[in-house]
Amino acid sequence: MVHQRIALATAEFLDSPWARSISGVPRESVRFIAEAFLESCYDGLGLEPRLLDAEHLRELVAQRLPGRFARKDERVAHVPAVIEALVEHLASTTVMSQAFEVRRALDAASAECVESVRAGRNLPEAPAKVDPYVHGADKLGRNDPCSCGSGKKFKKCHGKDS
Repeated sequence: MVHQRIALATAEFLDSPWARSISGVPRESVRFIAEAFLESCYDGLGLEPRLLDAEHLRELVAQRLPGRFARKDERVAHVPAVIEALVEHLASTTVMSQAFEVRRALDAASAECVESVRAGRNLPEAPAKVDPYVHGADKLGRNDPCSCGSGKKFKKCHGKDS
């Protein structure tokens, strides 16, 4: 369902006058950047793009979006223009209550994204290793006294139920 939403939102943006107004950027690059932005928004933040605020936008564009590009990818130079057009499209087609704050935060976040990819610091972080859960209590054997306090062996008390 989310992937269908991303595809529809990307297609709607690509058909908009805002996407057509981006000059000098290959259409495939516009598609890639728009999809990466929308995927990061829906999957990474769990928000619809119209609900973004300045802090969400900074996290999305400066921290999550660079991981979608290959190291020193040349398409990153088009990120500011494409994301600005996408935000304008969203603000004109939906009710985006934080549009002013998002527009103000966009330039700094886009510059940080471009710098991060050009410097090669855009590799996604490896997930932290999680230790398996270890149950701290001793196992109750068949011949141990039942934990209910009856004084009977577990196999004669609650063990016969299972």
